[in-house]
Amino acid sequence: MRIFAAITAITTTLASAAALAQPPADTITVGVFTVAPYVIAGDTGPHGALVEFFEREIAPRMHVRFQWERPTTVARLEQNLIAGRVLFTPILAKTSAREQAHIQFAGEPHIRFTPAIAVLPEHPLNALTAPSDLAGVTVGWVQAGALPPFMHDPHIRLDLAGAIDWERTNLDKLKLGRIGGAYFSDRQTARYFAARNGLRLKLLDLPVPGTALYAAFSPSAPPELVERYLRVASEAFANGRFNAYLNRAIAEQ
Repeated sequence: MRIFAAITAITTTLASAAALAQPPADTITVGVFTVAPYVIAGDTGPHGALVEFFEREIAPRMHVRFQWERPTTVARLEQNLIAGRVLFTPILAKTSAREQAHIQFAGEPHIRFTPAIAVLPEHPLNALTAPSDLAGVTVGWVQAGALPPFMHDPHIRLDLAGAIDWERTNLDKLKLGRIGGAYFSDRQTARYFAARNGLRLKLLDLPVPGTALYAAFSPSAPPELVERYLRVASEAFANGRFNAYLNRAIAEQ
């Protein structure tokens, strides 16, 4: 018994010493905008498929601790990245303006959104082939949100929401007839909110390539941090691992 106790004590001491020898995880401030089911605003901070994935799959591989800021608008997120108030965001569309502001886009995109316009079931359109199909239709979107060239056509009138929960805001406007359609950078977002609000929708996919989303770092983020992400991202996203998180989030009621 004494020998067992001595071995236990030695093992505990060695384990404690090993834990103390490990360097503390770096704390990284993370900014996000809401785009369900990827990022959802909660009372204690953001949650959703993307948050869960980065917490469980990316942070341990990078040996960092993510400090998630409360969700904000895309415009404010841009400002926070540029000013260094947050160091990182998991998804952001690459634009020339953002690159000129020295936001650092890391490697290849691992997430791609399929853009669609949600309309009510009785809407006469059943498919989109050209921007002129939307002539006279006011389409809801969000301030500072990136859009494909298709949506910049002068035939299309945009109504830009400034609310953090812009998805719900635009669907409410659609239901009330204040807009004729709601643009979603990813059709899964429309499905998620429609299911939870008992709203029937018709989704019109845009005849364009999906939007590539990149992990992005503040101009003030150290290059070593960007390199650390690049070393682990491909492994973390391999074998459809992120899709499993996404499908689970959509299925949950």
